[in-house]
Amino acid sequence: MFTLRKWITTIFILSILLSGCASLATPAKPQAETVNITLNTNPKTPLVGNNEIILEIQDPNGQPLTGAKVDVSADHTDMSGMIMNGLATEQGRGQYAITADFSMSGTWKITVTVQKDDLEIKRDFQMIIP
Repeated sequence: MFTLRKWITTIFILSILLSGCASLATPAKPQAETVNITLNTNPKTPLVGNNEIILEIQDPNGQPLTGAKVDVSADHTDMSGMIMNGLATEQGRGQYAITADFSMSGTWKITVTVQKDDLEIKRDFQMIIP
């Protein structure tokens, strides 16, 4: 009986020590807040069929982010399995573009992943195709 009490006391003390150490960690600032991504389309109101997705990406200093790998995926939120993805082409001055073929109306989730050097940002946008 004394040994069981000793083990329970030891576990209790260790759990208190470990929970105290966890609170000392300082969370890192998320990179997603340091990069601005703006999504536009051509035509301005997206339609069923081919649409150009235009992304404007700025670095933490508000300058155009160039030379990045920009992956774009589109997923119809109501129809599982309707997914498109590809790499956007750099257009200059922080702009990247890709053509997407929206095969049906509804709500689409557009996920943009930007990679450059040690930077990796993922941002989701909602697009409604009438």
